[in-house]
Amino acid sequence: MSIPPTTSPENRRRAPRTPVRDTLFVQAIDSAQITAIGADLKTGNTVNASAYGIQVELDFEVLVDSDIMLWVKMGDHATRLMINGTVRWTSRQLGSENFLVGIELSEESAPEMQRWLHDQQILSP
Repeated sequence: MSIPPTTSPENRRRAPRTPVRDTLFVQAIDSAQITAIGADLKTGNTVNASAYGIQVELDFEVLVDSDIMLWVKMGDHATRLMINGTVRWTSRQLGSENFLVGIELSEESAPEMQRWLHDQQILSP
């Protein structure tokens, strides 16, 4: 984990997180060690999100400090929103092959993320 023990993720957040479960699609991962995905599209699940960050569950490992590009579908399923950011931490889930991944989103992704979060809140029962 890349977060020092004295700094919890909650203390670094700029906006409150909203629990949201939805499928997301990993478009690309780029780091000094690996560039992956391409035509081999991977999916994951969102756990929670804010305008500036997202926690996702993936069935593959990603490297801390990797740049990652994701897309999510709006409620109409016709509109895709591209978001990108940097992997800040990863943690293998106990008793599972899956990983929780914390992603700090880029500033330019914030408006799209807010739009998606608003859409998710409208669709929630």
